[in-house]
Amino acid sequence: MKEKIISKRGLLFLVLLCTPLYAEINITTLSDWDINDFDEHTLLVAKTSDTSQAWKSILAFHVSRPHCVSTQPIIMVRSKTNTYSNGDIVLAEMKVDKDKPQFLKLEQEFGFEDDGEYVHWFKLLKFPSFANAERVEIKFKSQTPLKSFAVNTDGIRKAQYVAEQVCNSPVPIQTVGGFEKI
Repeated sequence: MKEKIISKRGLLFLVLLCTPLYAEINITTLSDWDINDFDEHTLLVAKTSDTSQAWKSILAFHVSRPHCVSTQPIIMVRSKTNTYSNGDIVLAEMKVDKDKPQFLKLEQEFGFEDDGEYVHWFKLLKFPSFANAERVEIKFKSQTPLKSFAVNTDGIRKAQYVAEQVCNSPVPIQTVGGFEKI
């Protein structure tokens, strides 16, 4: 019995000894979901669109400590111009799998220029459930400067599970200042 306790303590010491002095989380699941550190408390789980005209559009959600629950879905979409300001509301439609399109309400949180285009970061305020979806389509009205896009969301539940497990682990999500003391 005493040998098992020593073995467990020895194993714990080895795990702590082998822990890197920095933390960076960058995981790609087998269903092509990216799980990355967003800040010191948050993971961003994202998938790039599969439609060629909007290949740089992204559907994502956050998993944050302390609760480590999947929340705060967002989309990132490009346009030729900076048409929206932070706080602007944009209405669109979201089609989940083969269901009818449903109302989608977006709020621009921020935007930035990249490669001669403007990238809009929208949080989803009102949206249909896509927790079990295999495909999600975002459709903008023709008068908006934003391009509609679709994302193959197959594997979203597994990506959600992995992100929540990483979040619940003792591993630092992101180290502030470059080093973590052991």
